[in-house]
Amino acid sequence: MGKRISDLLAGCLVAAAMLLSTTGQASPNSIVVNGDFETGDFTGWTISIDPVFDGVDDAAPQAGTYAAFFGNPDGISEISQTITTVPGGEYHISFWLQVESDAFGNPIPNSFEFDWGGTPELALSNLAESPYVQYSFDLTATSTSTELAFFFSDGPAFLDFDSVSAVPEPGSLALVTLAGGLIAFVRRRRSA
Repeated sequence: MGKRISDLLAGCLVAAAMLLSTTGQASPNSIVVNGDFETGDFTGWTISIDPVFDGVDDAAPQAGTYAAFFGNPDGISEISQTITTVPGGEYHISFWLQVESDAFGNPIPNSFEFDWGGTPELALSNLAESPYVQYSFDLTATSTSTELAFFFSDGPAFLDFDSVSAVPEPGSLALVTLAGGLIAFVRRRRSA
């Protein structure tokens, strides 16, 4: 009897440790490749940009050494990345955007859009000059792969973009599965 209780107690302690290790983390690893642009280029991203007005440099990073910049005056530039997701899984998406002005203090016209799996989640236009602002979303995946897409247009100056992350949220389903496994283990041991 004492052995069964100690096995159950050990299983509960393991489950509690797993729960604390996932919820206590300040910043789990992102599944976005080169979301901080620290390669100094668009490695990991599919791009449709104006090579004269868009790129990656060290002029205005939000963090680290590099950030992307977009100043396409004649159209819309796009960067995207398809990430592996779990249908029904939740993901915390975060990125930083800064709006620059031209030499006369004019930041407009400009526009920015973020799409998740082909659905627009954020569309902004004629933004005022601002330092970096963080945007965050908790979104649910509907398939085994999901496209993150970002669209930029800026006539007079540049939109700076940095620190893109997509972090899978720890699911309660995993904990329920673990608890079910522990109960089955204890019952099996009891019948043996």
